[in-house]
Amino acid sequence: MGIISEGFDQHAVVDFIVRQQQSVGTACAYLGTEPPDIRGDLEALDQHWTETVRVAVSDTGRIIGAAVIEWDEGMDRSWVHGPWAEDDEWQSLSPALLAAVTTQAPVGHHEMYASVDHDGMAWLASHCGWRSGEANFEYARTSSVPKVEFAPGVRPAVLADEAAIQELHDQEFPGTYARAAELVSPDGPYSTLVIEPEGTVLGYVAFQLQGESTLYMDFIAVHQDARRAGIGVTLIDGAQQSSGRERVVLTVDEHRPEARAFYASLGFELEAATRPYRMSLPKSSVR
Repeated sequence: MGIISEGFDQHAVVDFIVRQQQSVGTACAYLGTEPPDIRGDLEALDQHWTETVRVAVSDTGRIIGAAVIEWDEGMDRSWVHGPWAEDDEWQSLSPALLAAVTTQAPVGHHEMYASVDHDGMAWLASHCGWRSGEANFEYARTSSVPKVEFAPGVRPAVLADEAAIQELHDQEFPGTYARAAELVSPDGPYSTLVIEPEGTVLGYVAFQLQGESTLYMDFIAVHQDARRAGIGVTLIDGAQQSSGRERVVLTVDEHRPEARAFYASLGFELEAATRPYRMSLPKSSVR
């Protein structure tokens, strides 16, 4: 039994990851459960998954574990996809897989993410000295796309909105996985709308498209002086209108019960609860 970085069957590795993603007890929360989405997410990583994947194989050559990593040097952060391992091999393989991928990343901060029901990930974090973060609650709603045009003041974000979005973004999501510059970049993965009724940006929503029917709402923030005036609902409607998607998915942090209540009042239902695990380590020279 050993861990390899080359000479593996790529299709077999992806098939192994897909199988592991079918259960919240073994899945990484960064990837979905549907095979096409998983394959698409792997292909879209900042560093191609075939360059960073580490694969555990049995003495007979059968794949029994894997882990993938991507990183952003500007944010000084990495995201571990996995580890995945067969149940009876978890405690012997997962620490080695985690070490094998994190030593590649030339950053100082690392994160992995799984369902609160993934007991193995909680054990791994504790065993390796990673910190347990607050849980994230995933909500989803399927509703008809609003037929009316954008509400007054709602428009696509432009580069000139970066400073206004940055202020809201830092207040609502400090230290998160994307910067305001990425949210307004025309070449970035996000679509972002702002609401600016009288020349001042009072809120924004940033989202991505998933599969053929889902809108994933990464971020939404409203200026504290403009809350409870329907702006959040207007931004969500605008995102649906812009995307044409009926299904909206989002996550809310454990420390924001008022946001959870807000989304529940709009008909969003809880679908999953996940938890991040983080570690700060010396930067590796491996690139």
